[in-house]
Amino acid sequence: MTNGLTAPAVLNPSSVIRNLSANRVIFVNRVYWPSQAATAQLLADLAEELAARGWEVHVVAAGDENSRRHGVSLHRTGPGETHGGLVSRARNYAAFLLGARRVLRDLVRPGDTVVVLTDPPLLAAAATGPALAHGASVVHWIQDIYPEIIPAHTGGWSAPLLAPLRWVRNRAWRSARGCVPVSADMAATVAAQGVPASAISVVHNWAPPELKTPAAAAAIAAQRAAWDAADKFIVAYSGNLGRVHEFATVLAAAALLRDEPDIVFLFVGGGARFAEVAAAAAARRLTNVRFLPATPRAQLAAALAAADAHLVTLRPGFEHLVSPSKLAGILAAGRPALYVGPAGTEISRLLAVGPCGATVAPGDSARLAAAVRQWRDDPGARAAAGRAARRCFEQHFTLAQSADRWEHILRPGAA
Repeated sequence: MTNGLTAPAVLNPSSVIRNLSANRVIFVNRVYWPSQAATAQLLADLAEELAARGWEVHVVAAGDENSRRHGVSLHRTGPGETHGGLVSRARNYAAFLLGARRVLRDLVRPGDTVVVLTDPPLLAAAATGPALAHGASVVHWIQDIYPEIIPAHTGGWSAPLLAPLRWVRNRAWRSARGCVPVSADMAATVAAQGVPASAISVVHNWAPPELKTPAAAAAIAAQRAAWDAADKFIVAYSGNLGRVHEFATVLAAAALLRDEPDIVFLFVGGGARFAEVAAAAAARRLTNVRFLPATPRAQLAAALAAADAHLVTLRPGFEHLVSPSKLAGILAAGRPALYVGPAGTEISRLLAVGPCGATVAPGDSARLAAAVRQWRDDPGARAAAGRAARRCFEQHFTLAQSADRWEHILRPGAA
């Protein structure tokens, strides 16, 4: 020091890159806008919200053209969603996994945070290595827990065959900076695989932002009229009729209520079991059960509010592996929920504490039918449950709240 001034510090180039990347996040998931799949919509909500808050957001997804939308840079890996048999689906999954690894190798730089979702099932194992190799940290956003879901479907015989996949998945989880399951029940499963509690953060899936403002009475009345159910007590199942959902109890309850013409069950949506459930209802000649196409997201607020009560279902054995995301929309619509699924889950506790709904054990169709009659006959109790549902949404299930939690998770040094 010769002139009273401090000599300039020597900068470490890697630390400069790390600082520049401090608010740079890369999401990886097979589906994204314009797909209407649940994870595509959730990811688009969060990515665009973070971009609006000043984050540099990139998304790696299947598709044909790179683009930029609402502040989010989209990096496409090749042909998008395909539907078909097991072989076609496996080929599509493999193509995306290889494409995602290729894109990540070119896109990731030191200091980035790469958030890996769970579509397709082996994505955690495929994406974690390239991200870590290029100096990024990894966070796993766990919407479904594979491969455990497979033996839950098959009765358990396949579990030993899937042990190597579970080992690879667990290694990816444990090497990550954090794991973000979408329910407390799923968090218990993640912890059981050896992930430290300090690295696990539960962030619930939120209701679509379009539901932030309750639907107008005129829009609700118009929707009920469009369903030709203006004078009915409507029990709705809205969304995906998937393999993890329970429908036998619902159809059996509808059979018990078939002679009460003011009650109607509406299945609004699609999914792997849509045709199966529709065929089962037709075989039982359940004229009080109707099947309708999925509601466009722009009309979702009115469609959810047009029902008097909603169904959420889950087959036993899946409660620690998935979490029905439709509950958040039901709460936002200010409608009570009937949960047909295992007791003692986060959903059943939430509905009881609200109190904004009821839990029915799978197989107890008489209890479900009785609950429907009770809410039909007591509009005051139903309205109170609906108000409690809306309060629960405002306290726990808004996009803004979840984005706040994600910002904390993504900050450098956060678990």
